[in-house]
Amino acid sequence: MAKISEMTQLSPTMSEGVLVKWLKKKGDSVAIGEILAEVETDKAVMEMEAFDSGVLLEILAQEGAKLPVGAPVAIIGKAGEDITSLLSEAKSRSSASATSTPAPSPAASPTASPAPKKQETVVSSTVSEEEEEEAPAPKESPVSRGLSPGALEGRVKASPLAKRLAQETGIDLSKIRGSGPDGRIIKRDIENGISSFSASGTSPFAGGHIQEEKLPISGMRKTIASRLVHSKTHQPHFYLDMEIDADALVHLRENFNSDLKESGEEIKLSINDFIIRASALALLKVPEVNSSWREDHILKHGRVDVGVAVSIEGGLITPYVRNADKRSVLEIGRTVKELASRARERKLKPEEFSDGTFTVSNLGMFGVNRFAAVINEPEAAILAVGNVVSKPVLKNGSIVPGKTLSVCLSCDHRVVDGAVGAGWLEVFRNFLEHPLRLLA
Repeated sequence: MAKISEMTQLSPTMSEGVLVKWLKKKGDSVAIGEILAEVETDKAVMEMEAFDSGVLLEILAQEGAKLPVGAPVAIIGKAGEDITSLLSEAKSRSSASATSTPAPSPAASPTASPAPKKQETVVSSTVSEEEEEEAPAPKESPVSRGLSPGALEGRVKASPLAKRLAQETGIDLSKIRGSGPDGRIIKRDIENGISSFSASGTSPFAGGHIQEEKLPISGMRKTIASRLVHSKTHQPHFYLDMEIDADALVHLRENFNSDLKESGEEIKLSINDFIIRASALALLKVPEVNSSWREDHILKHGRVDVGVAVSIEGGLITPYVRNADKRSVLEIGRTVKELASRARERKLKPEEFSDGTFTVSNLGMFGVNRFAAVINEPEAAILAVGNVVSKPVLKNGSIVPGKTLSVCLSCDHRVVDGAVGAGWLEVFRNFLEHPLRLLA
């Protein structure tokens, strides 16, 4: 018996998905567990499996469609089976889904019919470039030192070509008087406008004006917004700053990478790889920070999974280095590089970016010296890491050149008290200022 296949929830936070690519076509045989299509969730591009076997009798959703979880996407059944009733059901369900959210206004909808306008404001936009060139110019100058009549009425009428030329040259159309029908601005007006304004010493250019633009909100951005708002409103944040002597860490990293290069290793370790290792070891020594609030109890985790905030197109994702306390710095470096690469390709699996115990967010590579991060709920803390800064420091009573690293620990006060957070930072600093301990 034929069945409707639905948009599957492919990640814990997914509410809708974009059908990126069908991997099966109509008429193909399908087995349970086979991949039907690739779907972009709020976090990654993932594979949607078939839950029924048979033949792909109908594709109900086209590539590029954004659909809520549970929406009909295909019909699978026996070859030649009558699916008329299922097609009607799918159409009905799709219509119900579409009407469950407010419909866009005609002005905002790209497919809606435009609202009726008064006769005097309706101007044909089908004038060709040749017609613009041949249209007789009015006796009066097309250039006005003030606003054009259209601008005075709160609108500017211009041909598509004139609009394109104005955009390319940066001209403010409100400063041009149109010579076309009903004062419509055409190509000749733009060219004459440039010449006339240049001769008079004034400018028709838009200057610093930036055009407003409404950008669509992606599924990832919606999830980020929801989670951050929930974290800031439900987790009482407090922040602890610390400056760390980074001289020994920088020298160790340089020597380590030099040895790796000589041995033929292609990987190059970052400061962040050492920071992840130090964070993991500090979480072992101060396990209260490696905990989560659970309303009726505090869960002290029996594992150390450290997340790394990775910037990707359209947002941010946090893949986790599992059991980071049991991995060497070199293993951490390789793991982070591989996870970050797949994150940017939107190919991470849900288990790779969920259910962690602690997160590191590093903006040092962008030249940021210090900042505070929002906790990745339900974790109890997140470490914000800035840039390594070269500056004079006081050592043994003398001012000498040095390198420092500023970090900020954001804590959930329900789980981590000030003294506990400060104790964690002290352990963390000791590891970084004596980095050979990280190689043990």
